[in-house]
Amino acid sequence: MRALSSVEPSPEQLKMLGDIRPGFRIIRGAAGSGKTTTALLRLREQIHVRLRRRERDGHNAPVRVLVLTFNRTLEGYIAELARNETPNDDALDLEISTFGRWARSLVRGASIAGGDQTSAMIRPSLEAFATSRQQGFLVEEVRYILGRFEYDPLSFTVESLTDYLTVIREGRGAAPRVTRPTRKKLIHEVIPAYMEAKRARSMIDWSDLAVMAAGAKPDLLYDVVIVDEAQDFSANQVRAIMRHLRDSHNTTFVLDAVQRIYPQFFKWSEVGITARPETVYRLKENYRNTAAIAAFAHPLVEGLPHEDDGTLPDFSACRREGTKPIMVVGKYSEQLKVMLDRLDDVADLDSESVALLQPRGGRWFDEARATLSRRQIPYCELTRENEWPTGPEQVALCTIHSAKGLEFDHVLLPGLSQQVTPHGPEDGDADLERLRKMLAMAVGRARKSVMVGYKPGEESSLIGLLDPSTYEQVRA
Repeated sequence: MRALSSVEPSPEQLKMLGDIRPGFRIIRGAAGSGKTTTALLRLREQIHVRLRRRERDGHNAPVRVLVLTFNRTLEGYIAELARNETPNDDALDLEISTFGRWARSLVRGASIAGGDQTSAMIRPSLEAFATSRQQGFLVEEVRYILGRFEYDPLSFTVESLTDYLTVIREGRGAAPRVTRPTRKKLIHEVIPAYMEAKRARSMIDWSDLAVMAAGAKPDLLYDVVIVDEAQDFSANQVRAIMRHLRDSHNTTFVLDAVQRIYPQFFKWSEVGITARPETVYRLKENYRNTAAIAAFAHPLVEGLPHEDDGTLPDFSACRREGTKPIMVVGKYSEQLKVMLDRLDDVADLDSESVALLQPRGGRWFDEARATLSRRQIPYCELTRENEWPTGPEQVALCTIHSAKGLEFDHVLLPGLSQQVTPHGPEDGDADLERLRKMLAMAVGRARKSVMVGYKPGEESSLIGLLDPSTYEQVRA
């Protein structure tokens, strides 16, 4: 599977690469604006500067560098790219990891509750005042609270979370509403009961892990840190990273809040980072998408609540025109047939990459696997893999979540049904906003072409948000 090739920095990127002053830098940019490329170019430049300084000053300690991603698939992708961009030098100690794996190396031996276990421990306290659908939303609200506010998981007190009662809940949608009485119940009843349930099982959750990693005695202090897809890191995860930096560190956060699909909002000032004009850079030009692809994605994010770290896709900033995306209407098997037939016409599978994306994984890929095998099309699977595949396969199966930060020549999104994109009916529904961002992000992975499919009568409500003038409809 082909990854990004090495590129020469653009004038936009050169300004960021020349900034070698110690401290924090924030790089914002929309999908396709070259955020990951910029991060890798900045990584390469910072390493060279540090190695030269080490040699000049006669230091013996290696240059310690940490690159963190949100999920394992992106970790494998970044690792493959970084191998081509960083020197093979014994004086360089380069670590590339997900936040979770890095934090677990600091907090050894902890038993961490998975998502289903977490939900099962939280829901009993919600049953008295929330419907089943509200319970799902409030489980995420608990995760949001414990990711944003500092607390001690070993000696928890309600007082540590009282700021939640008055804070503006940005990044969580306008609906369902979370009233002040509900907020009180969450921090006075639900979260204490949840903490006790974890203690009884000798477990912690991922939020606890971040807090404990922040308090862990550092084995290493890092000179250079790059955090990719930082919009999906929580405040406590960022605090943990900050506790393991040298005084003269160079730390870069690369993000786009429009692509945030987890409840992780916080303001930089909350974690002690001052986002000044001279430390914040914005990438505006869209290098990846054609104008047609960007125009197709634009309605999905247009009108969403604005966040300072967000950048809307700008189809006026695209360098290439391209053909309109295809909307395939028919049964799932027929959608796949049309998409793969068209792929035969537009793609060179010896040199171009293809992603077949689904909102959910596991058995949802069974028919795609069988169809590709029947047609003798080699494929690989990327979801939750932390090694980037280096075989000849150019077609990848991947969940939309795991595709964050990746890039492909062609993107296929069959089976976009309401069943796999459920949300509430209210304006400003948090699940709907998340799904809009998720689909826009998926479309934005494509360099050359996009094909989306649905079965008539079962289509996702997201289809209705798209502008018919931006795509060609094909009935299977």
